Amino acid sequence: VFAAVLGPAEAATWAVLGFVWDVFESTTEAFGDAGEVRVSYQLGKGRPQLARLSSYKSMFMGLAMSIVMSTIFLSLTNVLPEFLTTDQTIQDMLRMLFPMIALGNVTMSVGMVCWALVGAQLRYPLATAIATLCSFGITLPLGATFTIVLNYDLKGLTFAVIAGYVMTAMLLSTVLLMSDWEKLSERIREKVLADTVDEDSSSSDDSSSSSSSSSSSEGEEDDLQDKQLGGPLATKDVLADFDANSNMEDGGITHKKSEETDVSSVKGIAAPSCPRRPKCYLP
Repeated sequence: VFAAVLGPAEAATWAVLGFVWDVFESTTEAFGDAGEVRVSYQLGKGRPQLARLSSYKSMFMGLAMSIVMSTIFLSLTNVLPEFLTTDQTIQDMLRMLFPMIALGNVTMSVGMVCWALVGAQLRYPLATAIATLCSFGITLPLGATFTIVLNYDLKGLTFAVIAGYVMTAMLLSTVLLMSDWEKLSERIREKVLADTVDEDSSSSDDSSSSSSSSSSSEGEEDDLQDKQLGGPLATKDVLADFDANSNMEDGGITHKKSEETDVSSVKGIAAPSCPRRPKCYLP
């Protein structure tokens, strides 16, 4: 918006410059994300000293890489604008702004890496508040002053952006240097333990619900089998009928034997015993 106030050529130049700025941001975000993962891992493992060392190494590596990128960028000052646009006016503006962009890349890299490292300490609200405060409190007021009030060219707007990044990097670096890493490690470990307990309780609830559902399904299957067989009363009736039939068979055999004994006693004929069948009587 501020670049559009200066003119259409300035707005187009600022859009192309934003593309170059995004290329620098991709490099710094890579170092910031890698350092964030490493620092959060060390804090979660209860190693605050290693976490502090990893954060300092990440800041140094980000700063060194930004210096290398800015050096390469400055060496391509006369070549890169021709690849970005064919307009001679925009090319001249880009050549004028490239040295300031190279300087701003260094401060931006440190600020972005520090933002990720502060977030690794579970202090994302603090890092976001600092970045937002510097944007709305420094970058926007300076940009409005240089473009709308003083009617400067894109150098004033670029300076406003660089000043905001410098203040952001300074505040976030101060937060990292003054951090109590031991206390932060204990806090992260407590949070991890609480999350683990919650996961275990949820898994136990799921297992209990699955066991109750399985028992209810088994009860339904048993009820279905009882209904198919006629129920438990029908089972008892079948057993009673079976006992009655067995008693009737036993009674018939006993009655037949008694009749045979009566017939032999009436005739007075003693039935000879069979050697192979001790209890066999002839009629």
